[in-house]
Amino acid sequence: MYGRIDPKSISTIDLSFFHGAYLSQVCLGAHDLGLNFDKPAIRIMAQSSFRMLVGDNISIHQNEEGYRLRPFLNKDVVLAKWAEMGTLILTFEGGDEIHLLDDSDQYESYNIGHAGLAIIM
Repeated sequence: MYGRIDPKSISTIDLSFFHGAYLSQVCLGAHDLGLNFDKPAIRIMAQSSFRMLVGDNISIHQNEEGYRLRPFLNKDVVLAKWAEMGTLILTFEGGDEIHLLDDSDQYESYNIGHAGLAIIM
């Protein structure tokens, strides 16, 4: 909500660069979570909450609980799409998902960097 992009127009941003990228690192900071992808190189820094959909179970976590994303390491993204109010959904091989939420009124929730492109939510 705080970022530079209006969540209502976010669906116009093409996310196809995520397709085929694999999650190579989950990095934990004091107040942020880093997700690094390879082939192609993509970086996400999140200060927001995230949801995980694993099988039939959905759970919500604070960014400090990024260690919970370990099962997604070395898995390929098969679909990336926008959902309600700036939520980014990454679907991995096998169907499990990470949802990055745009849930901060005061700070940037997350930013995506790829090949000179910067998406700030």
